[in-house]
Amino acid sequence: MRKLNVIKGDMMFQWKYGFYGLYFLLIIIYLVIFSFFSGDVKNTIVSICVYSDPAAMGMFFMGALLLLEKSQRITSSIAISPVTPEEYILGKVLSIGIISVFVGIILMTQGGCANYLLCVIGLFTGSAFFSLCGIIVGAKIESLNQYILWTIPFEIVGFVPVILYRNGFLWDNRLMILHPGCSVMQLLEGNQEMALLSIISVIVWLIFLFWIADLSVRKMFRISGGAKL
Repeated sequence: MRKLNVIKGDMMFQWKYGFYGLYFLLIIIYLVIFSFFSGDVKNTIVSICVYSDPAAMGMFFMGALLLLEKSQRITSSIAISPVTPEEYILGKVLSIGIISVFVGIILMTQGGCANYLLCVIGLFTGSAFFSLCGIIVGAKIESLNQYILWTIPFEIVGFVPVILYRNGFLWDNRLMILHPGCSVMQLLEGNQEMALLSIISVIVWLIFLFWIADLSVRKMFRISGGAKL
């Protein structure tokens, strides 16, 4: 029950600060953009947009959430509450993941997806991956400027290879599955031949990142400092 309350609390916090409204605006903007394209070009654009926004938006929204919580001393309250670091992380990841999947499915209907189950798995795991990255960075920083600078390496590594990969660069090379973003892209495309390897790769990365995020949150709880916005 406590875990559900943590998730519910995160969703209410996101609603209060207009995160859902921003997602709704993104849906409208992307649907308008997609209407100007057709065929394979449209499918490629849809896949890249779904990966880089609803799925990867977790990293950017997560930073904003953590900074807001720090500025309002919410993390200090959570640190002395019965909520564990694992529950705190899961609440963030699941709350962002739910809305990312919802938005992503709407957008994927505009493109081509061979298997919507794999697409949903890709959306959620992609969101979880970047959300955990956001928690790792957000737990260590105290200002928005710091967060933007610290996320640049994550953006370069997380986006550039995947965009090249989706446009045909080493698409048939199974070693590219070692990159979590490439694994997510294969799932978003509904590629059943690469599904098992992609899921295994993403799960391994999520376990590793969850461990790092757990250490980062535990340290953040010990410090329980404020933030400069």
